[in-house]
Amino acid sequence: MRLFFAVALMLCHIGGRAQHYSGAIDIVDALDRAFAGNGGVEFDGLRIQFDKLNGKGISGFLAARYPNQVNPAGQVVVPSPIAFNNCFFEKSLDFEKIVFNDLSITGCVVGNQHFSGTQFQSLTLQGNTVENSIELSGTQAAALAIRENTVGYEIFLDHDSIVGDTFIESNQLHAGEIIVSSGYFNGSVTVGNNQVTGILIEKSYFEFPEYGEFNNYKLTDNASSDLYLTANHFIGDGTNKVYFNKGNYLNLDIRDNEFGVNVYFIENKAEERFFLVGNEFKKHVSFEKFLFSETWNELYWKQLEGYKLRYAEYGGETRAELDDEVKYSNLINIYKGLHTIFLSRGDIESANACYSEMKQLQGRRLKLIFQEDRSFSNFLRWQLNVLLKVYTNHGTDPALAVVMSFFVILIFAFLYLFFPSEWDSDSMNRLLISYERFLQRKKKANVAPLLVVFGSVLLSLINSITLSINSFVTLGFGSIPTKGFARYLCIVEGFIGWFLLSIFTVALINQVLA
Repeated sequence: MRLFFAVALMLCHIGGRAQHYSGAIDIVDALDRAFAGNGGVEFDGLRIQFDKLNGKGISGFLAARYPNQVNPAGQVVVPSPIAFNNCFFEKSLDFEKIVFNDLSITGCVVGNQHFSGTQFQSLTLQGNTVENSIELSGTQAAALAIRENTVGYEIFLDHDSIVGDTFIESNQLHAGEIIVSSGYFNGSVTVGNNQVTGILIEKSYFEFPEYGEFNNYKLTDNASSDLYLTANHFIGDGTNKVYFNKGNYLNLDIRDNEFGVNVYFIENKAEERFFLVGNEFKKHVSFEKFLFSETWNELYWKQLEGYKLRYAEYGGETRAELDDEVKYSNLINIYKGLHTIFLSRGDIESANACYSEMKQLQGRRLKLIFQEDRSFSNFLRWQLNVLLKVYTNHGTDPALAVVMSFFVILIFAFLYLFFPSEWDSDSMNRLLISYERFLQRKKKANVAPLLVVFGSVLLSLINSITLSINSFVTLGFGSIPTKGFARYLCIVEGFIGWFLLSIFTVALINQVLA
């Protein structure tokens, strides 16, 4: 592919040489005008030659030519804005350690565009044909626009600082990728509708102003490609957003990023693999009409927990939101889709946590339904949701059911202490008989009364716990060894035990099968 493009670009260069230009100018003369003029200088339809440099770099030549324009950082300061329109550069354009006002290169043909250690008020690269690469390294600019260029290899931004808006849009790359590495951006950033095999954005800081955003989008007729977002920091407030908008991706890989802003996946599709790993989402994450991969999805619930999921802006938090049945169903569908993915991966921990949060969201709506229609059935549905949360965390934690059952048994055992059972009478009679025999053998028994009291209390405690366990695990076990009010407590505990143990059994089977 790259060889094909090189041949095509060579033909383009030949065509460029054959094309009628209004004239030619050396790059030195062009820059001289920028140093001499008070306003901007513009060059249209010219051939840009490099003969007067005599093999030197542009920066070194200008530093020797204009020593008074060299700042303390060793950069040459060009005072006037410069625009090249529909020009043909006979050599690659290599600007290093130069401070520009505004620089615009539009509709030009050039072998390579390289900017290193440069500064701009604004840099515009639009509609150019570039044989090799567009490279910005250590560049500072108040605004950056790279649009509609045809590039043979790659667009590479490394350690750049852009304090205004950045646009990398509608470029066509024939062989390489768009790479943004270790950059700092203090404005809105748009990386959209580029025809490229892949986009890599890594180790960069995006510090948004009010209502600033990051937007990665594709038009429907654009081919699928890869997007890798790795170890970036997106810093902002509730007005800022990160959009992945209407894009089909072969591989969508988002990992180890910090998102301090709301994130929106809108009408996306991951065709081969989807990774959402190790990210820190401090605000909301919206999946709106998102189609997960049918072959490989790797994501973990821990980064999404805490009611961060959204359907568009809908989170099911307020009364008005919970009353919207359609959006509520769409949000539940997102939870269900993620739960299914976790189960298919065997990630039981994530599946359980996701399901529990989904059921708690359902509990909010059940409470609202009861408040609007105070029927017994609505009340029962709501309270059953609450009970399942407390007892088994909505069927995801059987161990919690064992702990809760233990507390129920202890509570009823404490109540039975105040209502002696037939077992207490039998135990006390045996204890007194043993005490009388002890007295017959020994006349002095100062400790014996204390032993009787201690034994009586211990036996009562054991009997009450035994009775509570028996009542809890057995409904209708025969004659109840107690009378009066305690008999009714046994019946109530038996019903509670039957009900709770049934839930425990279902929760346990659910976890075993999962």
